[in-house]
Amino acid sequence: MGYQLPAWVWPTVLMTVCVLAIWRGRDDERLAAGMDLATWALTIVVFQDKSNATQWPVVAIDAVLFLGLLWIALRSSRHWPMFAAGFALLLLVSHLASAVDPSIGGWAYLTAGIMFSYLILGAIAYGAITAPRRYAEIEAQAGPT
Repeated sequence: MGYQLPAWVWPTVLMTVCVLAIWRGRDDERLAAGMDLATWALTIVVFQDKSNATQWPVVAIDAVLFLGLLWIALRSSRHWPMFAAGFALLLLVSHLASAVDPSIGGWAYLTAGIMFSYLILGAIAYGAITAPRRYAEIEAQAGPT
């Protein structure tokens, strides 16, 4: 029998990261946190609890999250967006792997999804925590205007 986190843990961690992104982050961190919050809200709306089939609306939502994080990563001078986009890609691949190979058990599929979702949040939190120092370094290197 496996251990399951209480249902309140994910929303608490997500809201904490969103507050952290608003408080300490800049545009990239805030946008990424907002996209993750929107992904969670939309997933709640389209998720079918009793279905064992691949949930294509959830796959589509996670694909949009990946594309958004990839867009941030490609235009950012920071490294955390690459990690967030990479974890989002792994989340997307786990959806697709489950669709291609139905022998992948529900436990493995859900565990991968949960793990990659927390890692995305961890990357965003790291970006928000380090944003003031990093942007101060960038401004110092640019010199006086």
